[in-house]
Amino acid sequence: MKLLKTLCTVFRWLLVTSLTLFFPALLLAHASLLRAAPAADTQVANLPSEIRLWFSESVEHRFSGITVHRATRDAATGDFQLQDRVDAGLVEGPRVTRELAVKLPQTLAPGLYLVQWQVLSIDSHRVTGKFTLTYAP
Repeated sequence: MKLLKTLCTVFRWLLVTSLTLFFPALLLAHASLLRAAPAADTQVANLPSEIRLWFSESVEHRFSGITVHRATRDAATGDFQLQDRVDAGLVEGPRVTRELAVKLPQTLAPGLYLVQWQVLSIDSHRVTGKFTLTYAP
């Protein structure tokens, strides 16, 4: 009986160690941004009607968000100075999704915009990020 308990303990330890070594992504199971449309840190000539983000795992729509602010970049520090918020709110979607979108008004002035997002993944981890979008018609 004692030998069986010891073998079970060793087996569990080997299983956990093997999973950790061969599948480290399981330990980092937080939602990460896979892609954006328009693409992150790009310049666009045509004003999009929305900014759409895709994530590596499902997120809770009602506890997640995207904001878009007109911005300037400090030449000395590289920091962003946020100005007016310009987005028109999140696009409605399912409660649990891998995709979020924010509406943009058709009256955006040319310039630099900072897109900031925060999501609550279904594993209850909050993740944030940001990127720029330059509108230059």
